Amino acid sequence: MLTIKKLTRTDWKAYSSLMFRWLLPQLDGLEAQNKLLMIGAETAGEPIGLIVMELEREHANVHCLFVAKSSRRQGIAAGMMRAAKAYCLAGGLSFIQFAYYANKSATAAIEAWLHKEGWSTPRVEAVVFHIDSSIASAPWLRDRPLPHRLRMQRWSETGQHERDQLSEGGRLAYPAFLSPFKAFAPLEEASSLCLLSASGIEGWVMAYRVAEHTILYDAVFVAAQYQRFGLAFVMLAKSILLQLEVGIPYGMFTVNASTPDMMKLARQWIAPYACKTNEKKSSFHKLK
Repeated sequence: MLTIKKLTRTDWKAYSSLMFRWLLPQLDGLEAQNKLLMIGAETAGEPIGLIVMELEREHANVHCLFVAKSSRRQGIAAGMMRAAKAYCLAGGLSFIQFAYYANKSATAAIEAWLHKEGWSTPRVEAVVFHIDSSIASAPWLRDRPLPHRLRMQRWSETGQHERDQLSEGGRLAYPAFLSPFKAFAPLEEASSLCLLSASGIEGWVMAYRVAEHTILYDAVFVAAQYQRFGLAFVMLAKSILLQLEVGIPYGMFTVNASTPDMMKLARQWIAPYACKTNEKKSSFHKLK
């Protein structure tokens, strides 16, 4: 008999084999912030399906949607999603966002399922540039001097007061997808950097370890008054150099489609050294 239920901490171990390896270490932090929703499906006590969502103020992000191969095409994913929608709606959320990568073996099945379940037409959210250690030959991959009165340091070395200024939205306005506070994967402290002035944080590059030998550069931001200096790529170059120094051979650089200037620079500077590129797409389902 199929059972679909909301999962608790006691279920994590039993369902761990159904989720991405990078996701399991993040569950504690998400639960502590009351941002975790997990829906599981099982038969005879055996887990066969899982949804993991991160709850934001107005919406939920799907981090994992999985059904065991032997149990697919039986409506289990739809059943779990109905349960998840009910919890999200009860919590006052407005929509659910589902992101995935194009040109993967499961892409066609994902898009067919989204269409069948009434989700929005997928749109390109970002382009992902995949790099390997050969990027060391890029002429821009070198240390460069910073403008007067600016300095660069590891994000982990910033003070709580400076971080609070950002999280409260007082000093800098930045879109959610460039937030330095995302916790979808373990932060790679050695390669996550910030730019500082006497006033506080002026920019950052956030790196996440998404696999043993792969770092994802997910958010690169520079305050408007410093963008003309090309500091985004100064920070990125330093971060990549640090990655290569510790022997991590692979990296992924995500550029959001809503930042055309950064996309232009990425296609000019990173694309010639990328071993491949991929599109990240997203779809939405309204709850209200």
